[in-house]
Amino acid sequence: MINVNEVFLSGNVVADAELRYTKTGKPVLTFRMATNKYVNEQQSTQYHNIVCWVDAELYSGLRKGDFVAVNGELRTRSYDKDGSKRYITEIIVKNLTYGLKQNESATSNFDNGFADNDENIPF
Repeated sequence: MINVNEVFLSGNVVADAELRYTKTGKPVLTFRMATNKYVNEQQSTQYHNIVCWVDAELYSGLRKGDFVAVNGELRTRSYDKDGSKRYITEIIVKNLTYGLKQNESATSNFDNGFADNDENIPF
Protein backbone atom coordinates (compact mmCIF):
# COMPACT_ATOMS: atom_id res chain seq x y z
CA MET A 1 0.00 0.00 0.00
CA ILE A 2 1.26 3.46 -0.88
CA ASN A 3 1.30 6.09 1.86
CA VAL A 4 0.90 9.73 0.89
CA ASN A 5 1.60 12.76 3.06
CA GLU A 6 1.05 15.73 0.77
CA VAL A 7 -0.64 19.04 1.61
CA PHE A 8 -1.69 21.82 -0.77
CA LEU A 9 -2.92 25.06 0.77
CA SER A 10 -3.54 28.57 -0.46
CA GLY A 11 -4.45 31.46 1.76
CA ASN A 12 -3.18 34.53 3.56
CA VAL A 13 -0.27 35.01 5.93
CA VAL A 14 -1.76 36.09 9.30
CA ALA A 15 1.41 37.56 10.85
CA ASP A 16 4.81 38.58 9.50
CA ALA A 17 7.08 35.60 8.86
CA GLU A 18 9.86 35.00 11.38
CA LEU A 19 13.33 34.07 10.16
CA ARG A 20 15.55 32.32 12.70
CA TYR A 21 18.77 30.34 12.56
CA THR A 22 19.62 26.99 14.12
CA LYS A 23 22.73 26.56 16.28
CA THR A 24 24.55 25.41 13.15
CA GLY A 25 23.50 28.53 11.24
CA LYS A 26 20.81 26.96 9.06
CA PRO A 27 17.94 29.38 8.33
CA VAL A 28 14.35 28.39 9.11
CA LEU A 29 11.28 30.49 8.40
CA THR A 30 8.03 30.10 10.32
CA PHE A 31 4.67 31.74 9.85
CA ARG A 32 0.96 31.11 10.23
CA MET A 33 -1.48 31.18 7.39
CA ALA A 34 -5.26 31.11 7.16
CA THR A 35 -7.43 29.24 4.70
CA ASN A 36 -11.12 29.96 4.23
CA LYS A 37 -13.99 27.72 3.26
CA TYR A 38 -17.49 28.88 2.46
CA VAL A 39 -20.48 26.66 3.17
CA ASN A 40 -24.01 28.03 2.76
CA GLU A 41 -22.56 31.55 2.58
CA GLN A 42 -20.87 31.10 5.98
CA GLN A 43 -17.10 31.45 6.23
CA SER A 44 -15.03 28.93 8.16
CA THR A 45 -11.37 29.77 8.76
CA GLN A 46 -8.57 27.33 9.58
CA TYR A 47 -5.11 28.39 10.77
CA HIS A 48 -1.95 26.49 9.86
CA ASN A 49 1.61 26.54 11.23
CA ILE A 50 4.09 26.68 8.35
CA VAL A 51 7.80 25.77 8.60
CA CYS A 52 10.08 26.51 5.67
CA TRP A 53 13.64 25.18 5.50
CA VAL A 54 13.92 25.46 1.70
CA ASP A 55 14.99 28.97 0.60
CA ALA A 56 13.98 30.32 4.02
CA GLU A 57 15.91 33.58 3.57
CA LEU A 58 14.30 34.15 0.17
CA TYR A 59 10.81 34.04 1.67
CA SER A 60 11.68 36.05 4.79
CA GLY A 61 9.88 39.10 3.36
CA LEU A 62 6.44 37.51 3.76
CA ARG A 63 4.13 39.90 5.58
CA LYS A 64 0.70 39.77 7.13
CA GLY A 65 -1.94 39.69 4.40
CA ASP A 66 0.31 38.26 1.66
CA PHE A 67 -1.36 35.57 -0.41
CA VAL A 68 0.64 32.31 -0.60
CA ALA A 69 0.26 28.83 -2.04
CA VAL A 70 2.08 26.09 -0.11
CA ASN A 71 2.87 22.50 -1.02
CA GLY A 72 4.34 20.42 1.77
CA GLU A 73 4.20 17.59 4.24
CA LEU A 74 2.06 17.37 7.36
CA ARG A 75 4.08 16.71 10.51
CA THR A 76 3.14 16.51 14.17
CA ARG A 77 5.75 16.88 16.90
CA SER A 78 5.65 17.01 20.67
CA TYR A 79 7.41 19.01 23.34
CA ASP A 80 7.21 19.40 27.12
CA LYS A 81 5.96 22.60 28.70
CA ASP A 82 5.52 23.00 32.44
CA GLY A 83 5.70 19.24 32.92
CA SER A 84 3.00 18.37 30.40
CA LYS A 85 3.39 17.04 26.89
CA ARG A 86 2.15 19.34 24.13
CA TYR A 87 1.61 18.58 20.45
CA ILE A 88 1.82 20.84 17.43
CA THR A 89 0.95 20.08 13.81
CA GLU A 90 2.93 21.88 11.12
CA ILE A 91 3.21 21.99 7.35
CA ILE A 92 6.84 21.46 6.29
CA VAL A 93 7.22 23.37 3.01
CA LYS A 94 8.46 21.69 -0.16
CA ASN A 95 7.35 24.49 -2.52
CA LEU A 96 6.01 27.94 -1.80
CA THR A 97 4.57 30.48 -4.22
CA TYR A 98 3.93 34.06 -3.20
CA GLY A 99 3.35 37.44 -4.79
CA LEU A 100 0.15 36.31 -6.47
CA LYS A 101 -3.15 38.08 -6.22
CA GLN A 102 -5.77 35.81 -4.68
CA ASN A 103 -7.80 35.51 -7.89
CA GLU A 104 -4.62 34.57 -9.86
CA SER A 105 -3.70 31.65 -7.61
CA ALA A 106 -4.01 27.95 -8.15
CA THR A 107 -6.97 27.83 -5.76
CA SER A 108 -9.32 26.99 -8.60
CA ASN A 109 -7.35 23.75 -9.00
CA PHE A 110 -8.09 22.87 -5.38
CA ASP A 111 -11.84 22.96 -6.07
CA ASN A 112 -12.08 19.70 -7.93
CA GLY A 113 -15.86 19.53 -8.01
CA PHE A 114 -16.42 17.52 -4.84
CA ALA A 115 -19.47 18.52 -2.88
CA ASP A 116 -19.20 19.62 0.73
CA ASN A 117 -20.85 16.45 1.96
CA ASP A 118 -19.49 12.92 2.21
CA GLU A 119 -22.12 11.37 -0.06
CA ASN A 120 -20.16 11.97 -3.27
CA ILE A 121 -16.80 10.67 -2.06
CA PRO A 122 -16.09 7.43 -3.94
CA PHE A 123 -14.26 5.63 -1.12
